[in-house]
Amino acid sequence: MKTVLFVCTGNTCRSPMAACLFNAFCERQGDHRFRAISAGVQAFPGAPASEGALRAMKRRGLSLWWHRAQPVSSQLLESVALIVCMSPAHAEALRRRFPPFSERIRTFSQPIPDPFGGDDPAYEQTACTLETEIAALYHLLSVGTF
Repeated sequence: MKTVLFVCTGNTCRSPMAACLFNAFCERQGDHRFRAISAGVQAFPGAPASEGALRAMKRRGLSLWWHRAQPVSSQLLESVALIVCMSPAHAEALRRRFPPFSERIRTFSQPIPDPFGGDDPAYEQTACTLETEIAALYHLLSVGTF
C-alpha cells in the first residue's frame, strides 16, 4: 500500500480534510492500493481538527473526530510515497527543510484556499476544491503518473 501525505500549515483544516476525502474516495472505488495521512509545516502536535473542518466532513458523511495534528518530520517523510502540499509555499518550505525528499513533493493543480478562522462557506469552498483535486490526483496515481 502506498501512502500519500497531505501537508498544510497547522494540520487542522486543509490537510486533514484532504486525507479524509482521499481515503473516502479510495474506499468508494474499492481501491486499497493507497491511503492518506496528513501533517503540517507548523503544526502544534495533538491539536484537533478545526470545528469548520469537522462540520464540512460531517456534511459529507465523514468524520475527523480522531484527527490529531502532527508536524512534518524526516521520519514521516521517509514513510510515504508521495507528498502533496496545499500551496507552492508549503512545497518550497519542505524542499528547503528536507532536500532528500524533494522528488516526492508535489502540489495540486491550484493552491487550496485556507479556511482557517473562516465561516462554514469558506470550509465548503475548500472541501469542494479538494474533492475536485483529489479526483484528479487519484486518476494520476491509478494510471501510474506519479
